[in-house]
Amino acid sequence: MPNNEQPAARKSPPRVVPTIHNAESSPSSPAPVVLTGPPPPPEHEVKPEPLPAYEFLGYLPESYGTKKLFLVARDPHILFAYWDLNQFQYQEAARAALDGKVFLEVYVPGEGRVQQIHIWDCHKNWYIQVNRPETTFVAQLGYYRADGTFEVLARSAEVRTPRDTLSPNTEARFVTIPFHVSFRELFDMIAAQSQPGEELAETLARLQRSDYELPFQARVPRELTPKESEELLEYMGDEEIRRRKIGSFEITEILKKRFETMLSSGQWASSAGAWVTSVSSPFGASFGKERGFHMHVNAELIIYGGTESDAKVRIDGQDITLSKDGTFSYHFVFPDGQFHIPIDATSADGVETRSALLSFLRMTELEGDVRKTAQPVLDEPIGKE
Repeated sequence: MPNNEQPAARKSPPRVVPTIHNAESSPSSPAPVVLTGPPPPPEHEVKPEPLPAYEFLGYLPESYGTKKLFLVARDPHILFAYWDLNQFQYQEAARAALDGKVFLEVYVPGEGRVQQIHIWDCHKNWYIQVNRPETTFVAQLGYYRADGTFEVLARSAEVRTPRDTLSPNTEARFVTIPFHVSFRELFDMIAAQSQPGEELAETLARLQRSDYELPFQARVPRELTPKESEELLEYMGDEEIRRRKIGSFEITEILKKRFETMLSSGQWASSAGAWVTSVSSPFGASFGKERGFHMHVNAELIIYGGTESDAKVRIDGQDITLSKDGTFSYHFVFPDGQFHIPIDATSADGVETRSALLSFLRMTELEGDVRKTAQPVLDEPIGKE
């Protein structure tokens, strides 16, 4: 090799890709493909930036263990209760309970218990059907001790179910609120004209009905077009209005007066008033006639038994008077719900105790006009403390 010649650079050995034979190939297929160049560089990988520390604050705990109970009215007939009780707190209460059970109870203040539900540690909320509009309720979580008393773990605030009848307020107020004027500017315009306890819209509506001059044009309700009047009459289905062919203002006045008459005469159905069998529209003329057919039904429960005549008997935490022969009975109302009634008998010397737990479930399904039968004066309702 001449001295002025440099040694040849060492080349990488060629990469050989083996031939794969399939059903259509044969050993006589072309020679393997030889790649003489280096492998292609991998595409540039963009690594995601790490998330800030505040993006993940951890998982929420199953419970905070605050022992708080909340009760809300979903509608006039159903309550919703939810609580914060962890598994350890539930198990601790169940171990302390006479029967190993924890209950959710719903009361009407001044009346007594209306619902009792056995809950488990997996339960965090419950829907309760009470079917009592305009009624105040309170709920509590707890368990029964060995002496029959109820140990309260949590108690909710009082909640009132809404009414299920039409509002007696039939007054309608219309007001024009300009979009180009802010509420602050609008308030400054009429603040001096506002009356005590009056809202902004009420003040504005009152001024627009009067001769008070405003710096914007208040829209006056227009008359309905013939087509709109026909559509309204068709919807209302009222022969009197259709026959008289009067304007929209007169239609409104007639409907308002008719509505007030129906309210005062009790034509609207309610749980405590008259019952209407058919209604085609709120203001139409096809209201059905009131019928008197109905049914009423209710239930009471009697627990009875016997023991030694000098023993002490408690039913659901209430002392029971024994007869001379040691027999006893407990007569009380039995509303819808699930109830667990503990019964304890203790010997006169306090040495021996016998106990029983009776469970009852009442589920009432009504169809048509079915009302409650009046009950005689009974002992205090179950669960009354």
